[in-house]
Amino acid sequence: MKWFIIALAAAALLVGVGLVASGTQGEVRLSRDPEAAALCEEGTADMHALRLRAAIDKLGRSLDADPSLAEAAISLAWAYMRLGERQNMKRELVRADSLTSLLANDQRRLVAQLRLSAFPTSRFVAMYDSVYDILKVRIPDNIYVLEAGAVRIAQTQDDNLTAEAWQRIIERNPNYANAYNMLGYHEMKRGNFDLAIEYMQKYAFLSPELANPHDSLGDVYMVLGRYEDAESQYHAAVKLQPDFYFSIINLGRIYLARGEIRRGLEILEALRTHVAGSDLEVTVDRAVIAAYRRSGLDDELATATARFIDRYPEQDITPILRAIRLAHAGRAAEGKAIMDSSLTVRRTEAVYVRYEKARQELEGTAHMVEAMMADLDGDGERAAAAWSKALDLISSVASHEDIFFVKHRLAASLRATKRPREAASILDSVVRINPRLPEVLLLKAQCHLDVAEFESAAATLAQLEAALAKADRDLPILAEAAALRSRLGGGAPVP
Repeated sequence: MKWFIIALAAAALLVGVGLVASGTQGEVRLSRDPEAAALCEEGTADMHALRLRAAIDKLGRSLDADPSLAEAAISLAWAYMRLGERQNMKRELVRADSLTSLLANDQRRLVAQLRLSAFPTSRFVAMYDSVYDILKVRIPDNIYVLEAGAVRIAQTQDDNLTAEAWQRIIERNPNYANAYNMLGYHEMKRGNFDLAIEYMQKYAFLSPELANPHDSLGDVYMVLGRYEDAESQYHAAVKLQPDFYFSIINLGRIYLARGEIRRGLEILEALRTHVAGSDLEVTVDRAVIAAYRRSGLDDELATATARFIDRYPEQDITPILRAIRLAHAGRAAEGKAIMDSSLTVRRTEAVYVRYEKARQELEGTAHMVEAMMADLDGDGERAAAAWSKALDLISSVASHEDIFFVKHRLAASLRATKRPREAASILDSVVRINPRLPEVLLLKAQCHLDVAEFESAAATLAQLEAALAKADRDLPILAEAAALRSRLGGGAPVP
C-alpha cells in the first residue's frame, strides 16, 4: 500500500505559499494570536519535512495558545499518522473535524475540509470531490488545490497527466521539494529509474538538511538491487535525523535482502522497542515476515505469522495470514471463508469505493490468496492462472517488491506445469531490474537446467552466489544453490 501512503502524505500538503494561501479572497488570518499562527506555520513545515517530533511540539504549543486553530490540529493528526501513532492520530483527527466545522471563513473551512478529506476515517472524506471542485474554480493556483489535483489525477492511472500535474507545481514554485519526491516515485513506478534518481537528487539538493530525500533515493537504489548505494543513503538519512525510523527499517531490509538475516533482524528487533504500540511496529513485523518468506525459513515464518496474527488482529494482512495458515493445516475451506468475509467488508470501505487503484490492489490480493491455496493443493494450472490474474491487476499499482514476488510465484507455478522457458522469461523481466534477488536467481537457474541450458544455468548460479556473498552461511538457499552447482557439474538437468 505504499502508493496510498504517498498519496495521503501528498494530500496533507506542504506550506509552499503559506498555510492558507492567498487566492481570489485575499489573505486569510489563521489566528488572532500571532504566536499561535507562527507556531502552526512552522510546525506544519516541520511535519512535511518529516521532523515529526519537532512538528508535534510546535503544533501542540500552537493549540495551547489557540485551542480553536483547526489547521494546527490537522497538521498534528498528519504528524502522528506519519509516526504510526494511530491513537494520537485519531484523537487529533476528532479535534480537527470538530474545529473545522466551526470555521466561519468559507475559504478557510473549505481548505481545511480538503485536507481532512484525505483521511479515510474523517467525516469529510465523502466531501473530497465536491470541495476540490469548488476550490479548483475559486483558487486554482493555490498550492493546496494543485497538489490535491495531482493526487486526484494519479488515481486515473494516466501516467503522463500525473507527471504534468506535479510539473505544474514545480513551475509555480521551483523549490517545492515534495513535488520532486513525488515525481521521483512516479517515474520509479513507470520503470524510468534514471529519471527517478535525477528527481530524487534534485529533492536532496533543495533539502540538504532533511533525511527524507536520502530515504527516497535509497528506495530507488533498493529496487535496482544497488544495496550498497541504498545503504549509504539510508545511513545519511539516519545521520541527519537519528529518529528517522523509515530509513532504519530500510537498513534492516537491505541486510535481509543480502541474506544477512541475523544482522537485519537485530536492527529491526532493536527498533521495535522504540516504536512499540505504533503502526511502525507493524511495518517492522511485516518486513520480518517478508524476509522469512523469501529466505525459505519456514519454521521462523510460521512463528512470525502466528505472532503477527495475535498482535495485530485488525491489520489488513491478518485475514490473509490466517487463511494461508489454515490452508497449510489442511483446513482450506475455513481459510477461504475467512478471506471471503474480509473481502466483503473491505469492498465497502471508502478507500475501495473511491480509488480505482485500491480496488485493483485488493482484487489482486484476492487472486494471490487463491493462487497460494492452489499451490498448496498441487494444482499448478489453477495457481498459474490466479498468479497471472493477480499480476495483471497489481502491475500498475503495487510496489516493485510485490510485483517481483508475484512474478516469482507465477514462474514457479509455470515451471511446475512443465513450462520452464515461459517461467524463465518472466524471471528475466525481474532480473533486468534487480539482478540480486536470490530466490529469483535460484528458480531461473533451475529453469535453465530443466531445458539443458547449462551455460545459462552456470551463469545464473554464479550471479546467485555473488548476490549471497555476505549471507549467513546457514541460509537454506545456499544449500539449494550448492546442490544445483553439484548437479550442474555432472552435466545433468535437475528435475
